[in-house]
Amino acid sequence: MNGSAGAAAGDATAASQYEYTVIDDKSRVREISNEAYPVMDADAKKHIYTHSFSDFFYSKMKQSEKTVRKGDLLFCSAPHLFIAHEKCVGKWAEDSKANCIVATAYFELLCNAYGLGTTIMSYPSEVLNELAPEARAILNIPKDHYTGLIVGFGYPEIEYARGVQKDRRKKIHRWSYDDGSDKSGAWNSMDQLF
Repeated sequence: MNGSAGAAAGDATAASQYEYTVIDDKSRVREISNEAYPVMDADAKKHIYTHSFSDFFYSKMKQSEKTVRKGDLLFCSAPHLFIAHEKCVGKWAEDSKANCIVATAYFELLCNAYGLGTTIMSYPSEVLNELAPEARAILNIPKDHYTGLIVGFGYPEIEYARGVQKDRRKKIHRWSYDDGSDKSGAWNSMDQLF
């Protein structure tokens, strides 16, 4: 893939301060998982979870570990990982989070253009940030950098049409005049788009 395509991704501030960490070696992915998983599992037995999880959600995730997640609760057996991160402190911290989310979305689209499958994961990032900082340290990402999402990527095992085919008209809210007339003239063509 062209590295400059990801570097050209837009962001919330136009300052482009985000960085990328890519783990393209399966053994390194396993190393991170082997460091984080025992801590996560031991904490779960004591009912200690990340901020977004509970006994209920963790048990649901554990149920999917052998099926959907192919024995890898953290990274869903993804062969490679991508993490967009940026220094996230002070007045513009929320912008840094938005920048990373935008960069992650661009990376997903870039992968799709090259025929690669992706899965965007927030839980593994929470585990690395909140429960297993030693595993996060393996990545050499500075502690003051936001890492809210991790993208697993590689050649997909299953071919499927990307995107859900559905009727989006119910989700489009169109402003119109009270009398029902359309005085702009341009809006009639909008109906054909949705």
